[in-house]
Amino acid sequence: MLIKTLGVFLVTALALFTAFYWLTDSARREATFDRQVEELVAYGEVVFGPSPDDTTADCASCHGADGRSTEEGTIGPNLRSASIYEKLKVSNGGTFTEIRKPGEPPDYVNLVIRFGGVVVSGNVNSLMPAWSTEVGGALTIHQIDALTALVETWVLEAAAEPVEEVPDTVEAGQQVYTDKGCGGCHGPDLAGILASDGSVLYPSLLNIGNEPVTDLPTPISQLDKLQADYAADARAFLEAWIRDSAVNYNDGTATGMPVHPEGTISESALRALITFLLSQKQ
Repeated sequence: MLIKTLGVFLVTALALFTAFYWLTDSARREATFDRQVEELVAYGEVVFGPSPDDTTADCASCHGADGRSTEEGTIGPNLRSASIYEKLKVSNGGTFTEIRKPGEPPDYVNLVIRFGGVVVSGNVNSLMPAWSTEVGGALTIHQIDALTALVETWVLEAAAEPVEEVPDTVEAGQQVYTDKGCGGCHGPDLAGILASDGSVLYPSLLNIGNEPVTDLPTPISQLDKLQADYAADARAFLEAWIRDSAVNYNDGTATGMPVHPEGTISESALRALITFLLSQKQ
């Protein structure tokens, strides 16, 4: 009788333990994942740099020590930008926070680090190099995953912050140009990029304050409208072109210029950017 009672007790205890373990398994997995992300982010900070002895990727030399690209000499886009958050949502097919966390499977940020700025602009001569060892770069998969977790943590923080009003000044617009990565196509000096045969790969913007850019790598079906709109109101033209050049000037066919909806660049940021562009006169 005693053995039977003990057996019933043990079976009951085992069943209760199993039920408790099963009910708390999700929380344990979540806590373990969070710890792993923290470790990845910490390692990502090391890889990001700055590095005085060239032992890391030293991303800080282009993006600044804090990733904001505000230091003199930095040429990379701001990595704490909410606009990257919008690209993450698109690349994952929905709302970012409902689909993944920093450190989960590869996405936009991971691909850009692995294969370079060509992922963003299509420019094989992009200033952002490919870092993955699989294409001749210097970073391992683990290092790239760590950098991905770091940047995406920054992006989530930026997306949670209220959108700041950007002052309508040339200086603020120049910062928008840098933050949004416009230099990846048009160059940090706005001089554009030529192909090896001398043809225009990405046009110069150095004289856009005087006249529209018509020497485009992709023929525009509504070129007459483009020129007329610029002559009538250069600011309104640039807003239409930057927001969606394909719809506004090429009958919906891609022009090579990415679309920039308000979720990617706010009204005040676009206004400042256009002020900066219109200051470019040769």
